[in-house]
Amino acid sequence: MDSRITYTGVIALVLLFLLAVGAGLSYQQVPAGNEGVVKQFGAVTGDTRESGAHLVIPGVQTIQNVETRPRTYTMSNTTDEGNRASPDAITVKTVNGSSVDVDLTVRYRIDPAQADGFVRTWNDEPQLEQRLIRPTVRSVLRDEASSLRTTGDGAIYKTASREQLGQVTRAALETAFEEEPVILEAVQIRNVGLPTDIDQALDAKEEAKQRVQVEQERIQQEEARAEQQRVQAQAEADVIRIKGESLRENEIVLQERYIQALQGGSVFVVGSGGSDGGVPVILDASGANASASGPPTNTTTTTGNTTTG
Repeated sequence: MDSRITYTGVIALVLLFLLAVGAGLSYQQVPAGNEGVVKQFGAVTGDTRESGAHLVIPGVQTIQNVETRPRTYTMSNTTDEGNRASPDAITVKTVNGSSVDVDLTVRYRIDPAQADGFVRTWNDEPQLEQRLIRPTVRSVLRDEASSLRTTGDGAIYKTASREQLGQVTRAALETAFEEEPVILEAVQIRNVGLPTDIDQALDAKEEAKQRVQVEQERIQQEEARAEQQRVQAQAEADVIRIKGESLRENEIVLQERYIQALQGGSVFVVGSGGSDGGVPVILDASGANASASGPPTNTTTTTGNTTTG
């Protein structure tokens, strides 16, 4: 009797365990930003599930999650950047025969309405990237780069050429995605890596160019400073000339200056003002004497307390 009870209890526990395992296996979660594709015995049924919890038949059905949010596939020459641990930039050859590494990023997303078709064709995103995106990008970049130069006008590393590479790559991917459940969002050429020797030569050329620009700016500053000094000197000369002309044309001003000099105790030698040029007259501020001396002159010189005119 006791053995029967024990046996029945063990069977019940086993059944409960199997039910618990079955319940766990029949429950699957579809994360947010994903579309669940239902498979039966590994084959796509065409049925999909939105994000959330769903029940399946254990051992018969499974749900494969397909991310429908935008994804970025980066092909870069930098280790550990992008989706691979090793460098996977696209290597192309220019018209000069130089090997150039092109880093780029492709942003795309899976159409949620066609998630089952995506799984049926590509199974998952890495398969799409390696079997469709990368070969398409590599082919179009190599064709386009073969017409571009390594350096000089229209060089592959310049902005215009990079934009050209990005445009043709986008056009090629759009064509490749026309019949696929994939939506292309953006293509960005991130970097163009030139051979080391060419890169160093370009750096040296740029440094020399910058030094020339600095020297040219210095020369321009010196020329501007010299021009400023010349203009200032010319202005001062013009002021002196204008003052002289003003004094010659206004005898009253000259007389006032003469009287001010007399009041200050200065001695002046001036022309007599006659029509024949006159004989210079020595005038003493004290008014003590006045005498004629020396040849006619119209020059005024001031030394200490004596002014000669």
